[in-house]
Amino acid sequence: MAIAVVLICVAVSVAMIPLIRLLSSEAGQQLIVQKMESFGIFAPLLFVLLQVIQVVIAVIPGGPVPIIGGVLFGEWGALALCLAGFFLGTVLVYYLVQWVGKPLVDRFVSEKHFRKFDFLKNGKRLELIVFLVFLLPGLPKDALTYLVSFDSKIKPLHLFLLTTLGRAPATALTIFAGKNLWDGNYKMALIFLAAMIVLCAAGFVVKKKIDARAKRRAEKEKKYE
Repeated sequence: MAIAVVLICVAVSVAMIPLIRLLSSEAGQQLIVQKMESFGIFAPLLFVLLQVIQVVIAVIPGGPVPIIGGVLFGEWGALALCLAGFFLGTVLVYYLVQWVGKPLVDRFVSEKHFRKFDFLKNGKRLELIVFLVFLLPGLPKDALTYLVSFDSKIKPLHLFLLTTLGRAPATALTIFAGKNLWDGNYKMALIFLAAMIVLCAAGFVVKKKIDARAKRRAEKEKKYE
């Protein structure tokens, strides 16, 4: 059964390659906007599904999705739909990981990341740490969703809420910046981009500390071999 689920995930990943290519180009993003507009009242549901897929299939770039939502549904509507997609995607990942186990985690999380972020499984003040990791840009959040779903000491509902709320600020800044750029309101777009840069800088500092911790640990293990 576990092998079947992994094979399904691989098949879905391959099937999503055209969508990944569309999301990675400006022309493709505009095409997605046009396609989604053609679904009328079902467009919000389709957008949430797109956000869920982006969380579950970690190789899909996440940045363009909120921008597309801002264009289609306005800033606050897009934020609400994105958070719903994050929540549902995390729920799906969590229970898939509980069902399949390590083979599914290995499909989306490299051994390097598994060792580097092992403190997300059982460290002190774990809930606060998980929230901060998902708050700051620059870290592989979709891969980390699989990691924190595996053998985590956090209650499932707390995990779903913490990871969703942690993503909210950066998502909101992306939506507001993207929508203002799309509308030609460059002054406001620059303000939101500046705020994003500050958040990214904080994420960079945290990432450097995590990398340094992982390097020290590797050197220590090598020393005692």
